[in-house]
Amino acid sequence: MILQRLATSIRKQDWFTVLIETLIVVLGVFLGIQLGNLNQARVERNSEQVLLLRLQEETRSLLDTQKEELAVHGPRIELATDANAVMFSLTPSRPLTNDECWAVLVSHWIPSPTEALSSLDELISSGRFDLISNPSVKSALRDYAVVQERSRAARAEAVNELFRLHVRYPDAIWLEVGGAEDAGYVSPSAGRDDKGLVWRYNCDIDQIRGNKGLLSEYSDNIARLESFLDRYEHRIAVLTVLDAELTKELGTSGSRRESDAAP
Repeated sequence: MILQRLATSIRKQDWFTVLIETLIVVLGVFLGIQLGNLNQARVERNSEQVLLLRLQEETRSLLDTQKEELAVHGPRIELATDANAVMFSLTPSRPLTNDECWAVLVSHWIPSPTEALSSLDELISSGRFDLISNPSVKSALRDYAVVQERSRAARAEAVNELFRLHVRYPDAIWLEVGGAEDAGYVSPSAGRDDKGLVWRYNCDIDQIRGNKGLLSEYSDNIARLESFLDRYEHRIAVLTVLDAELTKELGTSGSRRESDAAP
């Protein structure tokens, strides 16, 4: 309607009316754009709130998982350290304990850690990282993305050449299967199958102490294992900072964002 009146005024050369109605049109368009921008900003704030809550939940869950996995793998280094002095002839010879023998036999074991933050991966892959407005949260997320990428690259390099000592030196370190009723030389970490059989770990300390190749490869495995455990420490440290920043952001802005989300 207003455009029809504007056209009629132009034909009548009623320039004052043309000016007024033009201003009304321009103002209407401007207000429409502003309202659209405000609505879009509100939608983005609500989306960010949902994302931050997801990130916080995932971060805390991953922190717990990282600590649990470190608690599982950390004792392997302690056991290996206890065995080192005997293996490298720094102390009088003695048989390795069941757990020490297990730690030596699985010194090559570097499993894939649980390290993914699904929401962060989605943000990066979708190019929506700027949806996060808080610079401290963004910085913590970037730090974890860097740590995660370095961790993956380091593990890929570490597992490229690991030495399965019980395969390469079966006279010094070997596995055998026995009955569950035969406690004997069984590690608490030994596997048990449905038929009541157990894996038993065997280490001949005399064969180990005199084998330079085995000791060199074992040392290589241990160095990679130590690096593997260090990366757990790095991830936990960065995730702890990220959790603190998310808690701070959600705690200080939660009430404001909840009011934005209200109808």
